[in-house]
Amino acid sequence: MSEAAVAVRWLLDQAEPEARRVAVQQIAKVRGREAPELLLRALSDDDWRVRKEAAAAAPALERREEVVAALAAALEETVNIGLRNAAVEALVSIGPDAVGVVIDSLVRLDADARKLAVEVLGGVADPRGTAALARALDDDDANVRAAAAEALGNSALAGEASRELATQALVASLATQDAFLKIAALDSLARLEARLPWSVFEPYSTDPLLRRYAIAAATGAREPEAVRALAHATGDTSPTIAREALLSLGDFIAAAPDDKLLESAREAFLATPAGWANARRAVRDGEDAGARACALLVLSLLRDADDVPALVEALEEDDVAERAHMALRLFGPGAVAPLLEAARHAEPAVRAAALTVAASLPDAPVSGVLDELRRALDEPSPEVVSCAVVALGRLGEASDLRRLAKRVKHADERLAAAAVNAVAELAARDVGAARSLLQEARVGRGDPVVLGCVLLGAIATTQPLDEDDVGLLVRALAHDDPRVRRASIEALARAGGEAAADAVVFGLADEEHDVQLAAVRALGVLGRAEPLVGVVTGVRDPVLAATALRALGDANPEAALDAARPLVGQHDAAIACAAVEAIGQLAAARASGRILPHVVSGCEDALFEALEHQDAEVVKVALSIVAELPGVRALARLGLCLDHGSWEVRRLAAELLGHDKSPAAQGLLQARYEREKDPVVREAIASAVSLRAGPDQSRSAERRDLSIHGFKEGT
Repeated sequence: MSEAAVAVRWLLDQAEPEARRVAVQQIAKVRGREAPELLLRALSDDDWRVRKEAAAAAPALERREEVVAALAAALEETVNIGLRNAAVEALVSIGPDAVGVVIDSLVRLDADARKLAVEVLGGVADPRGTAALARALDDDDANVRAAAAEALGNSALAGEASRELATQALVASLATQDAFLKIAALDSLARLEARLPWSVFEPYSTDPLLRRYAIAAATGAREPEAVRALAHATGDTSPTIAREALLSLGDFIAAAPDDKLLESAREAFLATPAGWANARRAVRDGEDAGARACALLVLSLLRDADDVPALVEALEEDDVAERAHMALRLFGPGAVAPLLEAARHAEPAVRAAALTVAASLPDAPVSGVLDELRRALDEPSPEVVSCAVVALGRLGEASDLRRLAKRVKHADERLAAAAVNAVAELAARDVGAARSLLQEARVGRGDPVVLGCVLLGAIATTQPLDEDDVGLLVRALAHDDPRVRRASIEALARAGGEAAADAVVFGLADEEHDVQLAAVRALGVLGRAEPLVGVVTGVRDPVLAATALRALGDANPEAALDAARPLVGQHDAAIACAAVEAIGQLAAARASGRILPHVVSGCEDALFEALEHQDAEVVKVALSIVAELPGVRALARLGLCLDHGSWEVRRLAAELLGHDKSPAAQGLLQARYEREKDPVVREAIASAVSLRAGPDQSRSAERRDLSIHGFKEGT
């Protein structure tokens, strides 16, 4: 017996569980036949923490075939239940290497052990396991059949073909007389988010035992009959069924179906008063965020003004805010008046969100919204005022220009920035009003320069500026306030011309970082490549480097590539990332026709070089860009990164390859899954192999937590 084995055995004999856990961590260092024996001993431990540690350590052991064989044999254990369950967990940890042995063992195991084997196959994303589980739906034992049906709910992780096979097998199993098998099959179809016709579920929608599961599984049906059934079920006397129907109907609405289906849902819901009550009750339930989020959408079908305050209140709650926004949009113009009324007495954050929604609703009565936005300009909360300013920039009239101009130099920087953008947006729409206000500013009291720069910048987007206008902007470059200098640079960029470009160059030497950045961006717009090359050369500021490279790409793509490529290998990861991002933007601009073929090719080569950078963060940035490139070369490079030394890089590569639906990408993922040891990366690969994500991941996770066992216990 080796010294390592002796040490592990001694530690496993200790009374203290922590000592035994330390022993488990050393089992992987044991060579030969002793390692599987020690693993089984650890998996038999009285302490669950030791057993869990042993299950996690199983993939690291040598002689994997022997380890898998020993674990498969442990499934037949009838005395030590802890060992049996830990063996299941260990086999799942080992992954695909365990699948073949577990499938082969099914023919000789008794019913209890077959059920455990089914649990293993359900925990490993593998097409072979899916096929075996489909066959297990015909097992002689009812518990094995139900377990197989439940396990098939995870089959999408093994790929689209596995999803389809599982769906077909589960639908076929619904013909059984076994109620528990039907429940498990319907639940798994819901977790698979199978888009099946309503006729599959309709026979079970009236069965007291199966109704809940049929309603949940019917979410993917896109037929008026299915939608009406979901709407009617929201009023079910069973709270569980009513909640499931609210979840399904809410997910259906969120999936943006066509207007006819939505109208079918509305008609059915209007005829279900009990459903209204259940939806309103769910909206008030702060403990059930999933049901609350879906109920908000369902109430939008009712279009009752009394429900709008509840929708407004939900706007500032992170877990339901997105659904509240969507509900108000679906509610339509009729929501505007009660929305504004409810927002009038709300907390500043809620009021600000409500004003934003009111200003964005299509077909809303603009006059009423404008009046409320104008009132909000005088409120004490900068958050509310900022939202009103932004909305008025988009919706306002010529008379609002003066109101917004008063806030251009506000002490609150965020509000002042919002006012600058709003003034520019409104002035560009009404140049006459802008010129009038500019004239008043020039002859008025105080310092009108910042407002003048903003107005001239907006005017320059629609008509040329005269010499006096350009002169004002050039003089503003010497102003004491950096906001004025920045505004003048931005206006000069819009004005264009040699004089403007010559003036902007001086902004590169400004002491304020924001002014420097504005000058760099302006030179890109003005097409001045030479000074930008100078900025990039020897730069130590990654933000300035990234901005200059992007601007250089606008001015001269070829020069931008020449300047960025040497920076890709920079030891400073921030500088290298800035160069990679700039090159990525050049590569993405190929469709515009501005980028010559040799520049595009050079960009791709530079991005591939970045994948060799010693810093994982640089590699991850490059990976994200390479994933957007067309062609076999890019796909091959993504595949190579599945073997990168950093688990973070491997995980990102798997996620990016998952977006590629091609067989080649799926083949790369499946091949790596066989070799990958890191559990986080394995999980990412398994998820990536599943081609179709569900519309609501939280709902999918919730359904994965439900089980046939929970039903048997009455939950």
